[in-house]
Amino acid sequence: MPRETYDKFTKFSKLQNASASEIWKHYPSTGLNNYDSNTMVLEASIIETYLLINYLKKNNIKARLWHNNPLFIHNDKLFRINGKEVIEEKLDNIYFVSLREALSHPFFRLLKIILEKKNGSLVKPNMQTMQNTGCMNKLYAILELYEKRENYLGDIIVPFNITSRDYEVFIKYIKEKFGSKIVLKKDCVQEGKGVIFKDLSRDNQMQSISKILDAHKAKDREVIISPAYEIIREYRCYFTKHINKTEIYSIKQRINAEDIDVFDKDDITIYKNISVSWHEVKTDSKVFEFGVNLTKEMLEHLSYNTGCLEFAQTKCGKIIFFEVNQMAGPLPFAGEDTKNMTNYYENIFDEMFKND
Repeated sequence: MPRETYDKFTKFSKLQNASASEIWKHYPSTGLNNYDSNTMVLEASIIETYLLINYLKKNNIKARLWHNNPLFIHNDKLFRINGKEVIEEKLDNIYFVSLREALSHPFFRLLKIILEKKNGSLVKPNMQTMQNTGCMNKLYAILELYEKRENYLGDIIVPFNITSRDYEVFIKYIKEKFGSKIVLKKDCVQEGKGVIFKDLSRDNQMQSISKILDAHKAKDREVIISPAYEIIREYRCYFTKHINKTEIYSIKQRINAEDIDVFDKDDITIYKNISVSWHEVKTDSKVFEFGVNLTKEMLEHLSYNTGCLEFAQTKCGKIIFFEVNQMAGPLPFAGEDTKNMTNYYENIFDEMFKND
């Protein structure tokens, strides 16, 4: 949590003793335009942390909030530097908890070993991110789905070692196979960012495409290229997948502004340079049933235990997987959906603390 976000978090400290329904009142409901800067926050991480605190208190799990503390491990002990003091932290029956951080530094794996010796643990959603930050990369999910490429991925090209002298031949091949309108995902580790639409029949397209291809060998700057499909419906499906049960709690659909020429943008980032609206999919609808079934099918091949799986349905009937956003913003609609999102988070917390 960045310092600015943490400072805002502390201003709402009264929510430490609030119920889940009260906590949600301080986060804008999707579609209502009810944001009040005096009483609400826009940062999902703040609301998620207070929902976690509420859960811990309900389940009598002791918690302590740390932010950006200087820490070090000495053998089997954890120390914190506070000004000019070195303080040993008591670790008996202590849980170190994170929601959004990968915790990939070896420090945290050592801390987990020490905590477990003292009847505690280090817990977070999708624990595999601690040892494999690659699973936060969009290509990780694509690799897991690749055997079912025709079912869920459609046509994709992943370049490697394409140099500037190859660009003309490479682009010609893409145009022959995909047509003029293509999509490039240039930043595979950032969910929802770095999407570029290009129309190869237009002038002056190569300058921006070249910038993308120039960096494609760099770690986490891999490029995925696909046709620009005509999409009729997008699905944003919030799920948990544990040993005995896979559950879908909420589905939202995104509708992009129709007056935007996406092929005229350097890249597409929602809210930044393209306006979108969201639609709540009711749990008793056929659309929800369709989304649930497709999500469960794909999750049979994916190793994530929670997140938001995003895919689209095209005009020609194809299903195109976009990504798994491991901690997507909740986008709560007032009423049933807010309750469902509370259940979603509490199921995540149940799994995190299942050995408690």
